[in-house]
Amino acid sequence: MPAARAAFRYLLTIFLAGVAVQFFLAGLGVFRTQRASDHGTVGDEQFGDFFHPHVVLGNILLIVGIVVFLAALAGRMGRRWVLPALALPILVELQFVFANNGPSWFRALHVLNAFAIAGLAGSQTGLAWRDRAPA
Repeated sequence: MPAARAAFRYLLTIFLAGVAVQFFLAGLGVFRTQRASDHGTVGDEQFGDFFHPHVVLGNILLIVGIVVFLAALAGRMGRRWVLPALALPILVELQFVFANNGPSWFRALHVLNAFAIAGLAGSQTGLAWRDRAPA
């Protein structure tokens, strides 16, 4: 169990760092699109290319989020840790739903959900390191 709890802390930290990189990659995609649109129309393929790193990291974060949850279960960390750990991959999966479905207002929830993910991951990471993910 101590190894699973240590893994939980480190994986959660990696997840949080990945979320920070996601914000950077989203901004990079936006500004690449803006620059390209200054020189003409941006097609779907080019737009997809600009955001491809953001999408790939999103897929990786889904996997890391699942592994964080499994580490919390393996460490028998209790509801206080397991439920927020379960929320991470659920929220990440919602990112795909928001980004790829519905009208613009619905898609814009992708950004708000990203803040929820960052807040949850940040608070849990801070608590895990402060408390050393207690029993």
